[in-house]
Amino acid sequence: MHFKPFKIIDSHIHFPHYAFAEPLVSILAEAGVEKLAVVCTPDEKRFSLLPDALYLKGCYPGRVYLFGGLDISPLLMTLDNAGETFARYVDVLAGLGADGIKMLEGKAEMRKRLPIPDFDGPVYAPYWEKLAERQMPLIFHVNDPEEFWDEKKIPSWAREMGWYYGDGTYIDNEAQYRQVLNVLDRHPDLKVIFAHFFFLSAQLERLADYLDRYPNMHVDLTPGIEMYFNFAVHPQKTRDFFIKYQDRIVYGTDIGAQALLADTGVGIEAEESLARIEVVRGFLEKEGPFQLTHEGFLFGGPQARFLGIHLPDQVLEKIYHQNFERFAGAVPKLLDNAAILEECQRLEAVINTIGAVMPGMTGDTSSITKVRDFFSHSI
Repeated sequence: MHFKPFKIIDSHIHFPHYAFAEPLVSILAEAGVEKLAVVCTPDEKRFSLLPDALYLKGCYPGRVYLFGGLDISPLLMTLDNAGETFARYVDVLAGLGADGIKMLEGKAEMRKRLPIPDFDGPVYAPYWEKLAERQMPLIFHVNDPEEFWDEKKIPSWAREMGWYYGDGTYIDNEAQYRQVLNVLDRHPDLKVIFAHFFFLSAQLERLADYLDRYPNMHVDLTPGIEMYFNFAVHPQKTRDFFIKYQDRIVYGTDIGAQALLADTGVGIEAEESLARIEVVRGFLEKEGPFQLTHEGFLFGGPQARFLGIHLPDQVLEKIYHQNFERFAGAVPKLLDNAAILEECQRLEAVINTIGAVMPGMTGDTSSITKVRDFFSHSI
């Protein structure tokens, strides 16, 4: 599938292991992606994927934005003071050279596994205040497709992934929306991208109301493949929405998500990654029905049909790179090697401590060793 030669920044890429650096960059070069943003998530085996992201950014200076994940250890050890610790960690991440913060803590599955308190409660209050004060960009995964809470509507593949949330043991998605919107009411200047279109692709009027209310709120286009089926139900309505909110929509693909969920040895696959690019860019650029030429994870195979809305070039320029540059900066921030070495030492101590008291943690510090070696030689 051929696309127009725009400058592309992919704002939402997962990088689960330092060994995937060259394959990832090769895939993106083939697809004409100029820059990328790595979004870090908690990892049950290695605790933090921040070291891997720092390594990638160090290998490709000027091309990689880094959205670091929070150190989740306070949720496991000192819950009452977690927000204050998170607020301090905002300063730590900024000092390392991170361009923003990524939170997966709004995924219902994550909230069940970790003792995450209410986002609008007193525990998180110092953290939100710090983010707003520093104007630190945030990419926030909140909820999942609404059908994941409905036993009759959830797709079989989602149930097989363990993403059925309607048994009463998970947070309700509407309760979580209320919590997050309360945070935005208190901090309307919070710079935030809600991943996967805030999972409101089937409720565009509702999303429009939020975008009108919160001027620093954005959404990204990372599939959630249900988004693109929802967009196709009323294509003209969808296109009108994209034209109206062209300054608030950000390009992203979620490349690396499959590798994040799989064993480390699987890697970031070219076929699956190119399918993600085809879904998003085909939707934005093509006019009418189109099919994928690559096979994607959970995309429905080659028989799946999508619908393009053929946006004007000036709108595409904003979505592909200008909106993200306004959000996170025209160029990635510089890394501080000494600060990175100090943080690696601290993370290693935290991992060893948690691993000693929690059998589920393997205490794997191999990525930290790799990063320490890389940045030691760079000083």
